[in-house]
Amino acid sequence: MRQRKSLKGSALLELGLLFSLLLLLLLGVVDFSLIIQQAMVVTEAAYAGAQYGAQYFNSTNYTGMQTVATNSAKGISGFTATATKWCACSPGGTAVACTSTCSSYGTPIAYVQVVTTATASVLFKYTAIPLSVPLRGVCVLRVQ
Repeated sequence: MRQRKSLKGSALLELGLLFSLLLLLLLGVVDFSLIIQQAMVVTEAAYAGAQYGAQYFNSTNYTGMQTVATNSAKGISGFTATATKWCACSPGGTAVACTSTCSSYGTPIAYVQVVTTATASVLFKYTAIPLSVPLRGVCVLRVQ
């Protein structure tokens, strides 16, 4: 009978240790999931802003591109968006003035780029993970 009592106590102790380890693991998964979700929002916001600017009549509306990106990222702390436009004579080529003419194409190809940044904060303190994680999204689209 004494042996049974000691086994019951060790099983309870093992359950307590295992439960605390699983709880710690669950909290880490929740934190990591929230950071990934915020990173996806920051990237999608960059895409939304660039998609707005890729329309020919909006390609120089930098404020509009930044506003669309910011509106797409509601609830993300420290969010910023920066929009730019440039032209090139060939896909992936060097930048040229948008008013110039290209020998191979005629008019240069116009591109818009939206860069978004934010800071994701972790819910719980860990020794190996910083308290805030910088997030960045970049999208480049050709103007239609």
